[in-house]
Amino acid sequence: MHPFSYPIVPAIRSSRKLKKIIETEASSVFLLEGDIFLMRNSTKILKESGKFVFVHLDLVNGLGRDEASVKLVKEYIGADGIITTRSNLIEIANKLDLMTVQRIFLIDSKAVETGIQQIKKHNANFVEIMPGLIPDLIKRIKEEIKQSIIAGGLVSTEEQVKSALEAGAVAISTSKEELWNIF
Repeated sequence: MHPFSYPIVPAIRSSRKLKKIIETEASSVFLLEGDIFLMRNSTKILKESGKFVFVHLDLVNGLGRDEASVKLVKEYIGADGIITTRSNLIEIANKLDLMTVQRIFLIDSKAVETGIQQIKKHNANFVEIMPGLIPDLIKRIKEEIKQSIIAGGLVSTEEQVKSALEAGAVAISTSKEELWNIF
C-alpha cells in the first residue's frame, strides 16, 4: 500500500485524537507534537491499525536535530518516516531507509525558488507545501520536481482540498477533523 493511497492525512498535536484517526480511512498520519515517549506509544497504536506514521522531527520534545535523533525516530519510536524543514535530516533519513517529507513554506518568490532547489538537491520522497491553499504554486512546483506533493497548512474546506488535489497534490495534511473522511 502507498502511504498516501487515501488523500487526506490527519495531522495531530495530541494523542487524544488516536481513536478517531483509527476509525478513518486515512492511510497515513502526521504526528506533529509531543515527546518521544508519547510518540512511541502513538506510533505503536497507529501502526497496529495499519497506518503509516510520520513524525515531525523539528517539533518533537526530546529530540535534537542530528543523526542520532533520526535513528531514534526509526529504532525507538518506530515511525515509517519523518517530516522536516531541515535538508540535512532528509539525507540522514534517506540513508536509514525512512520515508521523508520535506516541508517548505511558500512565503515569497525567493522561498519558492529556494524550496525547489533544496528539494532537487536533497531528494526527499515527498514534499509538503505550506500553505496548501495556492493551486497555481502547487502546479508550478509539480512541474519542476519529481516528488509527490502534499498540501498542508490552512486547508479548512472541502473545496480547498479538491482544488489542491486537482492542482497535482497527492494528499492533503490537515488537523480539521471534519475533513478526515470526506472521500
